[in-house]
Amino acid sequence: MDKETHKKLIKDFPKSVVKPAPKGKFGDYVPHHIYTQRLVDVIPGKYNFSYEVIRGKDNSIVGAKCKLEIDKLGVVEEVGDVDMNALKRNITESEILKLAVSDGIKRCCMRFGIGLELWTGGTTEEEHYASDTSEKKIKNDAVKPASAPVKSDADKSQVSLSPAVKTEASSASADNPIALLEEANFPLKGVTHPNGELAIDEDGLWCVCKGVVKYIPDSEKTSAKGPDFRCSKMGQCDAGDTVDGKVFAKSWWIVDFRKETPKAWINYVQALNGVVMPKAKSMDDIKENEAPF
Repeated sequence: MDKETHKKLIKDFPKSVVKPAPKGKFGDYVPHHIYTQRLVDVIPGKYNFSYEVIRGKDNSIVGAKCKLEIDKLGVVEEVGDVDMNALKRNITESEILKLAVSDGIKRCCMRFGIGLELWTGGTTEEEHYASDTSEKKIKNDAVKPASAPVKSDADKSQVSLSPAVKTEASSASADNPIALLEEANFPLKGVTHPNGELAIDEDGLWCVCKGVVKYIPDSEKTSAKGPDFRCSKMGQCDAGDTVDGKVFAKSWWIVDFRKETPKAWINYVQALNGVVMPKAKSMDDIKENEAPF
């Protein structure tokens, strides 16, 4: 699958189709038919979805084991669940199955990065261990120190900026990181990962596993400890870590204690926040006792 098609496939759903969570539940959602429409519109004939019924001890339907295969991306399996309140209601088995399959296809799509913005509160490895009450804890060098102050993305990405830097709205599209960086006068440095793999280009931000990396602004986080960047391939990301049998997508932070976050990504966030670096003047334009920018 080419980058442009993949980008269209995992593009955030428009706000107009995002529904608020029903009373008593948490998290906004997008109806399952919108997910199906995305697959049909972007990769017609290049995906296959199937499911198996899951029955309880009394032989009643309680869920569905769903499988989604996308050409060139692979296969994922997820269990579609049914809310307990729905099971208690006097609804038919076919209605229960529809609910389970609806949940299952959305979960499968999420594993491919489709609708990932609705799941950005998902647990990362660091958050998993931060909330773990058992004796097992993640290595100290992989967790933000508890004493680290929580700052906004704009604050975190601008800690090293000089007073000469100004902020203004950019006309460049956020969909083209390179154009955004160039318009904001940022040098195109730090565009690769520590291992040399490309981290950013005109099409977006890239994980070591070649998956699209999503920038997660503070407004979309459900935890202050959540990452600022995360691979959209989620459990399919082979650059992340597997802990206790659970696969975690590769994640990065602007305040990076492991020195893994590409510098260009941090500059990209600055540019998104309207930061414009001073442009160096020609030697002919510099007057006596004047700064060269």
